[in-house]
Amino acid sequence: MSERIDQFCENLRIKLTSIDKKMQQLKAKIDSRAQTAEQEVRIQLDAVKKRLMQDRTKVETAQADVKKWVDEFKLASNEKIAEWKAKREKATLQSRAENAERYAVAAAVVALAAVDEAEQAALEAWLARKDADTVDETKAA
Repeated sequence: MSERIDQFCENLRIKLTSIDKKMQQLKAKIDSRAQTAEQEVRIQLDAVKKRLMQDRTKVETAQADVKKWVDEFKLASNEKIAEWKAKREKATLQSRAENAERYAVAAAVVALAAVDEAEQAALEAWLARKDADTVDETKAA
């Protein structure tokens, strides 16, 4: 009977040792992939920041165009536009149309920059969450 208990204990020890080894390997694999994911996020974040910096002047110009259009839009009432049409002030109407087209392009540039900023914010949020989760994991260990 003592041999059976000894054999059972040995089998249990081998099994537990095997499970422990597999769990350590799994943890190492997860940690490795987490590091890779963080590096990929940081690379993407750097690319977004670079794109935002490169486009900054273009976006600032677009924002100024949008503001200019809004200011002009306030001045050009429906009555004023109707008056320009009635007086056949083609140059004024064409100028207004060109300004409206510039406004549309500028609004698109601003919107695309906002998408880049949202991407940057999401990536930074992911990194911040990872930092917070890492602290929790460190406390637990």
